[in-house]
Formats: sequence, structure tokens, C-alpha cells
Amino acid sequence: MQVSDWIGVQGQVIEWVGDRFRETPLLWTIIVLVLAALVAGVVGALGLWIEMWWNYRLEREAGGTLRVRRGLFTSRSISVEEARLRGVDLVEPLGVRLLGAARLDAITTGLAKDHEARNADHNTLLPAAPRTRADSVAADVLREPDTPTGAVLTPHPRAARGRRLRWSLAAALGPVLILTLLGALLTPVLLWIALGCAVVAVPVAVALALDAYRALGHALSGRYLVTRSGTVRRSTAALERAGVIGWTVKQSVFQRRAGLLSITATTAAGGGAYTAYDTDASEGLTFAADAVPGLLEPFLERSPKGA
Repeated sequence: MQVSDWIGVQGQVIEWVGDRFRETPLLWTIIVLVLAALVAGVVGALGLWIEMWWNYRLEREAGGTLRVRRGLFTSRSISVEEARLRGVDLVEPLGVRLLGAARLDAITTGLAKDHEARNADHNTLLPAAPRTRADSVAADVLREPDTPTGAVLTPHPRAARGRRLRWSLAAALGPVLILTLLGALLTPVLLWIALGCAVVAVPVAVALALDAYRALGHALSGRYLVTRSGTVRRSTAALERAGVIGWTVKQSVFQRRAGLLSITATTAAGGGAYTAYDTDASEGLTFAADAVPGLLEPFLERSPKGA
């Protein structure tokens, strides 16, 4: 539109576009607008990614510092001292994960929360890359022969799957029930809309719930404790056991009935808390006690032998 204004034909362009919309059926107009928006979004996102990660380099300097260099029009350089490094977080957003890729973030101390809010990629060591490459970089960054992010994880009980199915179905069926109620009171059209929403939302909700359950896991791998969770944004965090400064144990009434609890390792690094959600109650406490011996034991009550 700006170009048409420069050459003095903006009015004619607007009139031509308006004529095309008037001559085109509404359904096709909507489809064209949606496709145009999708194409513009994809092109914009791709262009932004290229600008941010062009000429990417990850290097370990002689002084014990990891340095990330990147940028096309604006060069960026981010340094992470190894002395402040407490682990890594392997992040797999759903779209990236479907392509077999993952991103690697540093879990490090000394980064202000306000800076984190302004620049969400300040701690990224590796942009989206094949999962095997991300695991390899994680091992190199942590100076470990085997990457903790690839450790075999302890699965969580089936009761955790039931909780996720109930949450997902409640979220999916809530709007359907509202539309059904309004349809019964106002117009049958809303009943058909409710049916369509149910046909689409219920399978998606079930698939996401099952995927979220499969993601759950925890393990100890050498110097690191590992937790994994999430479906839309799956996160596999490998946190140095020496960096754990406390534990938070949460158990709701419903978790207690199912024999579950969520246990969170608190740390001064990264997001400050890394949680193993809905673990078996006994297994979760044992995991925490083994990860950092002596930190949790004073608060545990051991059952008498044979009880």
C-alpha cells in the first residue's frame, strides 16, 4: 500500500481489492485470508529465526567460559561462565518435537529475572537442532561422557495418566457443555456447533493427555538429577545435584488418594525450581533423598520394619 501511495494509485488499488472481495464468495474470502495470514506468519517467523541465529557459533574459551555468537544484522555474543553452570534444559516445543528436534538452554546462576523476561533466549546454547545433536552438545557442555538428557527415566504411575486425562477432558468438554446449554435455551445451531467442537476437541485432549503422561519421568545420572514433563512444551532438565538447595513436596487431597506427590528441587540457578510431577509417593521421596543425601532425611518419617 505504501508503494501504491508513492506512485499515486493507492485509491485505485483499494478499489480493485474491494471489488475482488465483493465478487468472491464469503467462504473463499475467509479461506484466502486465513491462508495469507498463515503464509505471512511462517515467512515472518522464518525470517526472524534466520536473523537471530545466522552465523551461530558455540565455543569453549580457555578461561572456562562458554560463548555463543550469533546474528545476521545485529551480532550478539552471550557468555556463560562454567563456574555458574548448574545444568542444561533440553526443550522440545510440540512443533519442533514432531520434526525430531530440540533446543538446549543453560541452567545457570547470576541471571536477573527482569533480564530473563525481556530476553527469553539469553540462555539458549543451541537453537532447534536434531535431538541427537542436542544430546551430544549437552554432554560436551557438561563435560560428561554420557549426556544426562538421554538418561533412562523412571516412568510415573498410571494414576498420573488418569489425572491428565481428567484435566484434559474437563478443559475440552467445558465449552461444549456451555454451548449445549445455550443451544437448548436459544437456538439449535449452537447444538451443532457443540457437537463439532466435541468431535474435534475430545480426541485432541486425549492425545495430549496421553502424550503428557508419556513425558513424565525422573532419574539420577552421575552428578545430575533429571526430570522431564510437558507436552506442548516438553522439558528435560538435568540439574547438578550439588546445586540443589532444598526440596518442596506437594501432595493434594486427590494426589494422596492416588498415592502420588510432586517433588520440586529448588536451586539458585535457571528457573529456580525443577519438578518431578505426580511421582509415586515413596519413589519420589527416595529419589530426592538419593539425589542430595542428608538434605531431606531429617524431615522424613520412616515406617517401622515389618509395618
